[in-house]
Amino acid sequence: MGLLLRKLNCAMVLVCSLFASNVNAALTSVDYVPNSGDGFITRDSETGLDWLDVTLTVGLTFDQVRTGIWYQQGFRYATKEDLQILFLHAETPDDGFDISVTNPAETLHLAQLLSPTFLSGNRVTVMGFMGTDFFGNQVSLQNHPIDVTFSALLGKVDYISNIGSGDIGEAHFTGGHPFSDQASSTYGSFLIRSANPVPEPTTMLLFGTGLAGLAAVGRRKRN
Repeated sequence: MGLLLRKLNCAMVLVCSLFASNVNAALTSVDYVPNSGDGFITRDSETGLDWLDVTLTVGLTFDQVRTGIWYQQGFRYATKEDLQILFLHAETPDDGFDISVTNPAETLHLAQLLSPTFLSGNRVTVMGFMGTDFFGNQVSLQNHPIDVTFSALLGKVDYISNIGSGDIGEAHFTGGHPFSDQASSTYGSFLIRSANPVPEPTTMLLFGTGLAGLAAVGRRKRN
């Protein structure tokens, strides 16, 4: 009997480890600066998008982000639809504030990947501005010009450890307040770009100049 119980326990441990290894299998942590170990990017292999750690934009307003260095490096605001797809791939779909729909292990893993903007004794939370406003409109320079305040929408990934009643993991959206000109230490911005970004114009210029130089050298050698 003791041997049988030990075998059953080993089987359970194996099943749990396999489950844990498959949580958010589409999502991986990669370096923003190659081989630096910074882990500032969460890559979604299913969409080919890189998600920047939300903590890197904490304390910045909406306009400070879209006129700052991250946009210059090819990032853009993720829309509500982008986040809903991310939630699905992380296996913690948008629950619309229905706490009966909960995926604690998956939510915690996603929060840790994106980097928490708020931590307490039993709470791990990621919150950030998105490229969709409170009324469901996609934010653009045409409908939301620079320096014109609008009601913002926040994406939220929230894990709460409730000893006794079980853990809760939720992914949803909340907004109306704050406004786009407000910044906080508890939320940042959800920014994304292609995992294989198009080279910046200066990079392309240098690349083109190099090719022209190689061609000129080749012609001289032939002559």
